[in-house]
Amino acid sequence: MGFIEYLSRFGEKIPVNKIELYHQIMEHENQLKAIGLNMKIKKDFDLFEYEIILNGLITQNKIENSYEMFLNEHYDLLDYLNYDEKQKMFNTDIKDILESSPHFTDQTSKVTIYIPYLEPFVNKRYTNDYQILQLKQHRDYVRNFKVNHDSPEKMYGLFIYHTDFTSLKNVYEDERHIDMYYDPLKSLYIFKKDTRKLLNKVILLDEKCAHTTIDIDDVKNIAAYLEEYKYQECLSLMFEKNMICEKTYHKILKKYK
Repeated sequence: MGFIEYLSRFGEKIPVNKIELYHQIMEHENQLKAIGLNMKIKKDFDLFEYEIILNGLITQNKIENSYEMFLNEHYDLLDYLNYDEKQKMFNTDIKDILESSPHFTDQTSKVTIYIPYLEPFVNKRYTNDYQILQLKQHRDYVRNFKVNHDSPEKMYGLFIYHTDFTSLKNVYEDERHIDMYYDPLKSLYIFKKDTRKLLNKVILLDEKCAHTTIDIDDVKNIAAYLEEYKYQECLSLMFEKNMICEKTYHKILKKYK
């Protein structure tokens, strides 16, 4: 058994259904099912995948609702405006929505992505030319587009977990690995950079230290120590910050001295 696996044996095991994020996602279960999702949350990364989709769905709903309001408020004026004038007015209406919503720029298409389970050209229509989505073929395309739990990652890569769409925090990156941390589960996730495969999960909080607050800078140092195989330094920092108790510290130190 390696150091990471041995360390995690002493960690506080928190079920995903005890996490606030789980309940936030399940509150929108019907909406998520409506876009084709199966809604099975069993492990940590199920949470993060659905969180990304939910944040995009919230923005999508806001834009759609805003357009309905736009039509209702300006119905007596719209017949006198041309296409570009209408679009300019609506773009002004959704400006605050877009500014306050999670987003990132897709490096391939250079499009700003607000709905990460939809393709770049559809995102561009939602944010720059929403009127075109009112045409039947475009409405049907979006309505029938199949969304899977991993659609955002397949479309935009592991980079999606570096954005505001997720609660994960990027704490370490080199040519081999990307390490991300999620505080409610007190867990560090180590990915192989080229294949995006999850290599390890490290639970950083001893079950006997459940009330300790973990500082993100300490997590960054721990991630660096683990990547550099500096296990004693890692243990010392965790013990100093009350992330592992004295008994755990000596037990692991004895094995990896």
